[in-house]
Amino acid sequence: MKTFSLKPSLVVNYENRIMRFMGKSINHKLLFKDEYGESITLSESEFYSLFDARKITIDENQPHLGVTPFVRNVAPDLTCFPKKHQVVAVRRKRYLDALKARCDKFPNRKTLNKLLPEIAKELADEKKVPSAITVRRWHYKGLNNSIVALIPQHAKKGRATVFTPELEDLLLDVLNTTYFKPEAIPVKQVYEEFIRRTREYNSDKLPSRQLKYISESTVRRYIKSLDPFEVEVNKNGRHAAEKKFSKSVGQLTVNNILDRWEIDHTPLDVMIVDPVTGNVIGRPFLTVVLDRYSRMVMGYWIHFSAPNTESVLRVIERAISPKTTWLAKYPKVINEWPARGLPLRIVPDNAAEFHANNLITAFTEMGIEIMFPRSRGPQMKGAVERFFRTLNMGLIHTLPGTTFSNVKDRGDYKPEKHACLTMKSLESALVKWIVDIYHQSPHKGLASKTPMAVWKAMEPSRVIQMPSDLDALETALSHRKFVTVQPYGIQLSNNFYHSDELASLRLKLAKEQKVQMRYRDEMGHIWVHDPFRNIFFEVPAKDKRLIGTSRDIYKDAVKKAKSENAKLVDREAIQEAYHQIREGIDEALRSNKQTVRREAAKQQAVIDERSANKVPLKVALNSFRPPLLENNNEESPSMFPVHSFSAAEV
Repeated sequence: MKTFSLKPSLVVNYENRIMRFMGKSINHKLLFKDEYGESITLSESEFYSLFDARKITIDENQPHLGVTPFVRNVAPDLTCFPKKHQVVAVRRKRYLDALKARCDKFPNRKTLNKLLPEIAKELADEKKVPSAITVRRWHYKGLNNSIVALIPQHAKKGRATVFTPELEDLLLDVLNTTYFKPEAIPVKQVYEEFIRRTREYNSDKLPSRQLKYISESTVRRYIKSLDPFEVEVNKNGRHAAEKKFSKSVGQLTVNNILDRWEIDHTPLDVMIVDPVTGNVIGRPFLTVVLDRYSRMVMGYWIHFSAPNTESVLRVIERAISPKTTWLAKYPKVINEWPARGLPLRIVPDNAAEFHANNLITAFTEMGIEIMFPRSRGPQMKGAVERFFRTLNMGLIHTLPGTTFSNVKDRGDYKPEKHACLTMKSLESALVKWIVDIYHQSPHKGLASKTPMAVWKAMEPSRVIQMPSDLDALETALSHRKFVTVQPYGIQLSNNFYHSDELASLRLKLAKEQKVQMRYRDEMGHIWVHDPFRNIFFEVPAKDKRLIGTSRDIYKDAVKKAKSENAKLVDREAIQEAYHQIREGIDEALRSNKQTVRREAAKQQAVIDERSANKVPLKVALNSFRPPLLENNNEESPSMFPVHSFSAAEV
């Protein structure tokens, strides 16, 4: 059977007027407006009474919805009612069936009075024999031979409302001004204000026009009968209401691996200690990239600094790159980690670091679509949000020094007292858990398959695209800037970069013509675009001491040098300040203040990362000429090479 639903924007015809359904009010009334903005309010019973009387008809055109919102439904059967009501209906049906078996037509009252005691004895009915009038009433209810029609109508019983329209309007006004606030206003205060307003209203009215005083329990029942969603909207806003009464009608469909990545940050619920001093540093951040189809972790990044563009660039670079060489640092890991390749689209959140121009431009060059979810909509990337919960339950909350998710779960546990994990040991445990436990465990969202099994099964059907040059990947995921090439090279943050190839390029450029420069946090080199050959080439720093140096820490060193000698700042002073900062990091790690230790750990992590990846640069560097993606934008040249291969070629 098809019926229409009262969906907002449904258009009906009433009294020769076209009315649009706007929605339900907080007291469940239906609000309609005509084309002139005049409104009319009806209860559901009034609406359906007018509909049954053909005074309200459904507009066939539906200019706003396009089609009439039909709903398919099926009438309830006997099992949809309470057990005791089912027993009553079956008893009534047995009496009617017995009478039908004895008489061709329904008997009169005299005959019924004679037959009913015999039927009751035959049915072994322990209850009182029903009267002829009662059985006749059952007969008329069950004329269509439906046992459901014999169900007692106790649900339709209840109190008669004591609210007149004026009294209800007054109470709603009190609720709007007193109760519908974010603060937890008790109902008793609402009732006292309502009585005061009622007394004020009655003060200048004749006794016949005065409003009745109602009890506090009646007000409580009225508030309880209000639409809970609309109550939450009025108290805490629509976003809070939609979160509290969330609904998931549709279903996200992803067709293959690498079709959709989800990325997000979270502070880990565990305290980290310094490996030298043993002092507690604090809670690190974790940035994760997850493949939505297979639930495979594509990459992660643990860091102490607040999430920023640099952390996003690093984790994306790790997610795209193969993991074999990097995984060799963790010999205890048994299984492989085949996650790699360029995705079709990435779903981040709406944090500022994901809206950075450098990041958006890099994704555009690589052919990756960015799908920003609506504001405050974590359910739009629910897979990575659910991964964080699985990570907490499966690993983080089992580690010494965990802070748990809330104070209630923590109880008397002291995280600072039990903390003993260093950043290195935490990362080792995390890699082991991801590769050997999470990827190998059945996943409910994958029909009890493992992420590894799903990835392996879909690899043959997916042409995985990889950068043909990892230098090109680094360059694509870099900060960008247009600069003028000077005789001394390129200046960036008071540091100079030059090479013979850059000098040759300068001779070809027009006067004041700018070229695009790209750089990362490491200060040892930059990349410069050659507009004539349409390639990027590497330009080293003149000062070879900058190799492996963090740009952020170097900026701190510059500030320190300036503060010590405001009039004259030379490079030797900056280098000395840089070494002083590194010495200060060791001292800060032994500080009694956790905030100081946390900042020092952040800087130490950057230094360790740079030292691990430090590669000596030659003075004469060879440029590379990667194949180019098609790009007609001369101001933002594309340099990202892509090589496609199947799983069999890996």
